[in-house]
Amino acid sequence: MDEEFQAPQWIRDENDPTKEKSTGEPSHKQKIILTITLCVVFPLCVWAGWFEFGRAQNGNWRAWVYTFEWPLFAGIAIYLWRRLMHGDMPKIPKPDLEALAKEDEGK
Repeated sequence: MDEEFQAPQWIRDENDPTKEKSTGEPSHKQKIILTITLCVVFPLCVWAGWFEFGRAQNGNWRAWVYTFEWPLFAGIAIYLWRRLMHGDMPKIPKPDLEALAKEDEGK
């Protein structure tokens, strides 16, 4: 197979039976980074929502959208934090390299 259509190293490592499989659980360092990120993002989103609420009360009609949007972002941050802390890491789909190579040869 051409070098152009070889699987990336991370796919070859994932398919290698001799390599140890990851459990999907984040490491201790990753958990600390995720928690620190949440502790920064959540208060900022709540503060931004409060700030926009003040602007909306002063007559800025567009600020009403942001008043509800920022707390929604805070909720999304908590949702993602919980998913990632429990090891629900998103999986990158593996490309079918043979099918891509045949498709390219047909052109």
